[in-house]
Amino acid sequence: MFDPETASLLRSAPEFPDLAPEDLPQFLTSHYAQIVSLRLGGEEQLSQEGGWTLARIADTYELVVSINSDPSIRRSSAFVAASAQQLIARREELLEEEIAERENVSRDRLAPEIAAVLLFLAAEQYADALEAASKVKIEKEGQHYLVTELVRHIVDLANGRLTDIVYRGNERVGFVVEQGSNVEFSAFLALVQSLVFGIENLSKVVLGIGLDDVQIQSPKVIFEHVKSLAASIKRDALACGVEFTFPGITHLASLLSATYDGISESALTRLEPPQGSGPEFWHNWIAFRAKKFPYIWPNHRKALADGFHHNETSAVMVLPTGAGKTTISSIKIAGTLSRGKKVIFLAPTHALVEQLTVDLQEMFPQDILGSIVSSDFDLLFQVGAVLPEIEVMTPERCLAMLSFSPESFDDVGLLVFDECHLLSPQSGKIRRSLDSMLCLLAFNKIAPEADILFLSAMVQNGEEFAKWINQLTGRGCISIDLLWKPSRQARGVVIYAENDVQSIKANAKNVQAHLDKKAGSRAANLRAASSRELVINPYAIWGLQHNWLDLENNNAICTFTKLTQDKVLLSGKLYPNNISITPNVNSVASTLAVTSASSRLKTIVFVNQKSHAISTAKSISIALGANIVPTEDEIRRWDALELELGGLEHSLLTKGNAAVPHNASMLRIERELSERMYKRADGAMVIVATPTLAQGLNLPAQMAILAGDKRAENDGRQLLEAHELLNAAARAGRAGHLANGIVLLVPEPILIFPENQSLDEDVVSKLQSIIPEDDRCVEISDPISKILDEISNGNTVDRDVMYLVNRLATLNDSDNNESSLFNLRSSFAAFRSRTNNEEQRFDAQLVELESLVKLKDCDEIDQSLSILASQSGLPPLVLSRLRAAITHNIGILPTSIQEWVFWLFDWFKSDPEAKELLLFDVKKSVLGATGRNKNGDLSDDVLDALSPGIFAWLAGSPLKDVEFALGGSPDSDNATAKACPRARELVGTVLPRGLSFVMGLVTRVVTEINPYDSQESLSSEVVEALSTAIRLGYDSPDKLAFSISNPAILCRVAVHQAFAQE
Repeated sequence: MFDPETASLLRSAPEFPDLAPEDLPQFLTSHYAQIVSLRLGGEEQLSQEGGWTLARIADTYELVVSINSDPSIRRSSAFVAASAQQLIARREELLEEEIAERENVSRDRLAPEIAAVLLFLAAEQYADALEAASKVKIEKEGQHYLVTELVRHIVDLANGRLTDIVYRGNERVGFVVEQGSNVEFSAFLALVQSLVFGIENLSKVVLGIGLDDVQIQSPKVIFEHVKSLAASIKRDALACGVEFTFPGITHLASLLSATYDGISESALTRLEPPQGSGPEFWHNWIAFRAKKFPYIWPNHRKALADGFHHNETSAVMVLPTGAGKTTISSIKIAGTLSRGKKVIFLAPTHALVEQLTVDLQEMFPQDILGSIVSSDFDLLFQVGAVLPEIEVMTPERCLAMLSFSPESFDDVGLLVFDECHLLSPQSGKIRRSLDSMLCLLAFNKIAPEADILFLSAMVQNGEEFAKWINQLTGRGCISIDLLWKPSRQARGVVIYAENDVQSIKANAKNVQAHLDKKAGSRAANLRAASSRELVINPYAIWGLQHNWLDLENNNAICTFTKLTQDKVLLSGKLYPNNISITPNVNSVASTLAVTSASSRLKTIVFVNQKSHAISTAKSISIALGANIVPTEDEIRRWDALELELGGLEHSLLTKGNAAVPHNASMLRIERELSERMYKRADGAMVIVATPTLAQGLNLPAQMAILAGDKRAENDGRQLLEAHELLNAAARAGRAGHLANGIVLLVPEPILIFPENQSLDEDVVSKLQSIIPEDDRCVEISDPISKILDEISNGNTVDRDVMYLVNRLATLNDSDNNESSLFNLRSSFAAFRSRTNNEEQRFDAQLVELESLVKLKDCDEIDQSLSILASQSGLPPLVLSRLRAAITHNIGILPTSIQEWVFWLFDWFKSDPEAKELLLFDVKKSVLGATGRNKNGDLSDDVLDALSPGIFAWLAGSPLKDVEFALGGSPDSDNATAKACPRARELVGTVLPRGLSFVMGLVTRVVTEINPYDSQESLSSEVVEALSTAIRLGYDSPDKLAFSISNPAILCRVAVHQAFAQE
């Protein structure tokens, strides 16, 4: 549950008799696992505590914080005490123990929930402090308004709302002690008032307000003074001559003093501008950010101490998922922007691009940045496109822009590469990683003075990679590897008792035999009645520390709990003499999700097929039975969705459902609705997604359930990659939202445990997959090495080999050879070959590659086509034939977007090689969109069947009509047919990933030819709009421009309707 650094912090707390700090991480995790099972209904009561109870631990270490002045002892003790307090509060909440409401602060007492907030702040655990603050009841009956002000200040301190604290202090007229108050109460209020002033001054210190004002008294001095007074107010200080003590105030002042020590050094405003930055922009941005995020997390302070944010410094930064990679990168971005330079932010998926664009827009609003943060897909083929200050894009799109419009990068001072472990080829899928690596080489060539910041949670060899970047750029590159994270997870694996498994198998076999006998024949498969016997109690095995396996003693440091009282349904396969039990992962995950959601835990379920996301969400919704009332904003989106689809019966999302799906088949407006419904506290309780979307989901959950660790591939069931599992698991708990989360893996095949015996190897390996040593599970390698190996093995017709050869196609003009975008002798593969004394082999492989490239040289291909071939990775001869076809048609070239689609398809029919090549990546989707077998041939009649759907899309028809045009049956009673699967394949894949790219090439070739003087009817506006109009669904440049200038119109159909009324 605790990362190594947090566990180390716990273990550094003082030792007490019979309590070894070494055991604290395991002790606290064990209690948390029990509370999880109690909440899910698996455990009926908590196990009896021994000598050191949670309450005793909390009180003891809280006392240490109060009386010890050593900052390191205070910090560790504060975290132990606060963690114990948090667990106690959760236990009491679950057991619904009747606790009489008591005052927040009194003479003798400080409420434990307030103590927990301050203890977490003292320990610099800001996510925990935020969560603890949400449990504080600020206003209580009979509480003096001054105490309410103090408590509100403390809650705002945890939430980072320091400007609110300062504002209230500035607006306050002054405190007035009521007439008739006794001396003791007046003294109490005077002490409270001093603490209020102290927190206001602390807020000013952290915000950097009035630092030159000598009248602002040090908050530390105020807290220590109150502590001294509250411990004993002497007789001679009071007119009545009576001595008073205020232990509650003494304790509170001590904790505030410890809080000051914890957070004063972490103030964002203390951060000096990076070398060479413009101070005005820097200070304006820091002041803006400090209003919402005034504290720098401990891990970020270490990165800043290493100087990663300074100009002319690149960095490879490895931080666990949820440890604030985007937040820390924003400081480097601000330094770059303050120099008047621009920033490119790369993310591997479109979903993540969308999410990062939103995040960065919040971090750099237009009034500070001077322009918007953009993720404009349609800059792709624009020569000379002007980049905004921050542009978010995929590596593939960046590579295309570097090729087509290198001058756009003249003012770029920083490239941020998020999820950079994807530079390494995974599971044989090389194209994305190859494009990413080529993008990196090209960027360094085009913008050699720019810094590069690499971000990942999963890179193993960050130091080696940083050395290469240092060599590539000729400037410093530092490796930063930080294990601390602000939130934590209890991770477990679903497991079943061996006796229970044997019992349900025996029951199923008996029922099967009985029904076979009754029917007079043996059934080929397990009968339905037999399958219903396969219900069983689920248990969980939880790892109790980050590295849960004690290798030295061959011992698993874990605990068992019963998960729920509800049984789950497994499945089975019938064999001649046996029944094999299979995991039925989606059904088990659904049952657990229903239990979790019923316990008011926000839950995310990961399934491994897009269709399973829809069906699983539906079954969970039926079981939960709740109806979620939409907000006004959601109603507007539902209305837009209804218009776009031609009726909500065609949506993959059901209005009011308590569980929502989230997958790549959904329209963007559907996915946004799904996220909005889930994000709000009174919205959907469960979201069901696929692991491939995990990277783009910033949807913190209290519970993440992974329904299986395998996916269906062409050659059977394949294990999910380690980074996919970890990415999905990381959705549980998120700093700023939830400090603690729960992860459960429902494994394939099922895992069993024999009572009172050691774990078998299968269980151990599954636990290792979900509870690894740490998140660093990917060694970055160079995909170029794989290409070179393929060539050495004689596989020169491999698609990826040919793609790289086309990318490297040398230009006929020899002067350009020196300016190739891709200098493979500077690649990571070359660097590793030199490091491993394999340079001779690498050079020989490079010669083989260069020979292939020379074979591609063709005298009839001129420089412009050779450039386009290199830029697009397409064979020069195919591009030559495209240009010849366009040139031949000058005078009768298409004049509308629809006509260009006709023209393109006619060309495809006349050039089968071009058709296969240009549509290869979307071939299965083209076949799916026309109702064909996805493994069939891309024949001409397929294009004829596809055309009506494209024209309906461009004309503004709702998706239902697009489905009709493609030969679908959207009015069918069949749920799959009703959801417009063909139209979704067309608009979700074929158009944005296939035809949009091809039309961009057409635009580029027409622009090169420049035939406008030879054909007056030809419109440059139409030609330039082709790629974007086809992707977004508009049949004229005017409609496209109208759409872009009216972002408040939420869907394509509504844009067409509004344009018609103009």
